[in-house]
Amino acid sequence: MQEDFYPFSLSHHKLRYEFVSVSTIKEIRKVVTLDLTTSANTYNLALLDTLDSGKLSDLVESNNNDLSKVLATIFQIIENFFRKCPKSLIAFRGSDERRQRLYRIVITRELSKIVKKFEVYGSIENQIFLFEPNIEYDFYLISKL
Repeated sequence: MQEDFYPFSLSHHKLRYEFVSVSTIKEIRKVVTLDLTTSANTYNLALLDTLDSGKLSDLVESNNNDLSKVLATIFQIIENFFRKCPKSLIAFRGSDERRQRLYRIVITRELSKIVKKFEVYGSIENQIFLFEPNIEYDFYLISKL
């Protein structure tokens, strides 16, 4: 993924990355968290918007017309995470069907670039498979090569 990305910061006491999505209309504070799951060395990645109340939500539709830049930023965050935790897995899924489909489309589109650095898997009914385009997975997993 060679697109421009937003600068981001990492909270050192937690695996929490923050950046600001900027358009001519608005600025949106974004948070990417990586939380350890019950599976060994597996972290759940969540992309969240910071609401006016300060709460975080993965259900907001930002519509800030910068999807490519936001996704490129997440890709950079994943690379940063793997420099710190190279033996880990990152798991993620969309918070709804539309987002899940979007992730599948983006992974498919960028797969030839992604596989140079990472292995990508999909899970269906708790079975893990090497990612293949056009298959609906329950969630995705990424590991560093």
